[in-house]
Amino acid sequence: MEKMRVHELASELGISSKIVLRRLRELDEFARSASSTIEPPVVAKVRASFGARIAQTTPRPSPVRRDQIAPYVDSPTFDPTAPSARQHGWRSGAVPHPQHPDLLANIKRVEQRFPIFAEHMDALRSMGSQVVFAGSCRQEGFKDCAIVHVRFSGAIEAGFGFTREVMLFYSPHADLQVRTFEAAARELKNSAKFVTPDIFFMWSPDLRLQIKLKDWSRPSKLAIPFQIDDEDELSLITLLRNYIYARDLFYLTTPVHGASFFGRRTLLQALRDDVIHQRVTGVFGLRKSGKTSILMQLKQELKEDHIVTVLMDLEAFPSPPEDPTDDIVSDLRRRLIDELKSRKLRTQELSQLSERPSILELKNALQTILKYLWKNGKRILLLLDEIEYLTPADRIDIAEGDMPKIAQLLSALRSIVQESENFTFVLSGLTSAIVEGGRLYGRPNPLFSWAKAVYVKPLTREEADELASTVGGKMGIQIEPGALEALHEASGGHAYLYRNLSSAVVKHLPTDVFQRTMVRSTVLAELSDWKSRVQGNIEEIVQHVKRYYPNEAVMLELLMDSPDDFEELATSEHVAVRRLQDLGLIQEGTKGYEVSVLLELV
Repeated sequence: MEKMRVHELASELGISSKIVLRRLRELDEFARSASSTIEPPVVAKVRASFGARIAQTTPRPSPVRRDQIAPYVDSPTFDPTAPSARQHGWRSGAVPHPQHPDLLANIKRVEQRFPIFAEHMDALRSMGSQVVFAGSCRQEGFKDCAIVHVRFSGAIEAGFGFTREVMLFYSPHADLQVRTFEAAARELKNSAKFVTPDIFFMWSPDLRLQIKLKDWSRPSKLAIPFQIDDEDELSLITLLRNYIYARDLFYLTTPVHGASFFGRRTLLQALRDDVIHQRVTGVFGLRKSGKTSILMQLKQELKEDHIVTVLMDLEAFPSPPEDPTDDIVSDLRRRLIDELKSRKLRTQELSQLSERPSILELKNALQTILKYLWKNGKRILLLLDEIEYLTPADRIDIAEGDMPKIAQLLSALRSIVQESENFTFVLSGLTSAIVEGGRLYGRPNPLFSWAKAVYVKPLTREEADELASTVGGKMGIQIEPGALEALHEASGGHAYLYRNLSSAVVKHLPTDVFQRTMVRSTVLAELSDWKSRVQGNIEEIVQHVKRYYPNEAVMLELLMDSPDDFEELATSEHVAVRRLQDLGLIQEGTKGYEVSVLLELV
């Protein structure tokens, strides 16, 4: 490989020689002028620092379809073979210039109100990106603000994980207020599905814009101050790098839904079918396996089906031997009223009840309301999460214990399902005893042989790869196949552990480069420290199993201490063995049963 002159490298990268000379100084390399020559290793360093490898290693973006820019842009289909599409670096896969007269007129209006918008458009165009929508904010009190949608070049989309347009919000106020930020967040929420849902840019003449947005932003709504240096052609890339790379989207301690939810599509579709056909289902799995996230995602997706959904976390109520039924009934009434009112639906019968109605009173009122809702095609779905808190086997005999009201409440819910055409419920938790036992607190179990049980098992390799690649892409990280394999092997596919390990690895990736890559060796180097940090989480999961599955816990300890003795008991304790398999705690290997990766981490 021969030496290159600075101006030759600058031409290849599509930037000025001045920027290349500046980058050489930052890399502690010396070049006197644009005509100076550079050694091949230095050329490679400069290319890598500018992200030139992105254009060389990622597939060339598909042609921009008409439906991706309509109705705002009326232009010929993008031709990837045209000279402009063969640009190097971040301009690769350039978006066509806007042509539609309405869009051009709207752009002009925004430019007249915000003169800096012209500079921003020049900066975007220099990076192969274009404005595809421009207009005013539609909210009362904020109509002096402007909304702009931008489509980034194919290389920028590939490098930073964008798959949709991105919103820019312009405010004229020199003292930006949080209410304006919230207006921008609402505007984003109400945008069409082809707009990126968790990132937007803001501009205002406020000198403290960067400080304020840093304080107001949250993981689900990252607001980036749109501040670009017009003398630096790569300032847009630097801005994206500084904010996108700083995110750790793997680190989540709360349930996820929407743009943060991945995998489980087959289970979600099955649950959706169950709801539509009024089949009651119990969703069971280990702690932090993603059960609550599944319920929240189900609730979000069913909004489009005219279904009113109430999600209740039973962990917040007293648990047996203290009877929580009256508190649950009271809270259910309140939540139903709130949810129905928010949709301007009938609440009269529920509102007329006392704050602590009997089970029968709640049942009768709800059935009356359901008849009115059915005329309008509306349904009600009840999601009961953390159901194991109603059946703690270590505290009370759940088959014959003196807690009949719990069984009575479940009987009432079953009766409503059978007598109505627009109501059902879903249970979720660790233990499936509430649907698998013939007796429940001294009464026949109303859910036995009626509600079906499904288990949230560890993520498959395909699901895990999708999660890591998609989330990583949103942080500008390319994850190589070897790293994906190592992440899945080390975590066993357990949703929480998989995200936690991925987060630990991300913390050690550099942020001062223009392309980040996670390789297998990076994952392996993190394993030892990560295992010691997650010991407490894993022990909590195991202790939860021991509390609610005492028989299974004994079998589990037997397998860990004496595999041969476990094999002898496996045929007579087939229910416990099956449940341990369903929970993902044991698996069949070539030499018999063995503990899962999760327990190997203990």
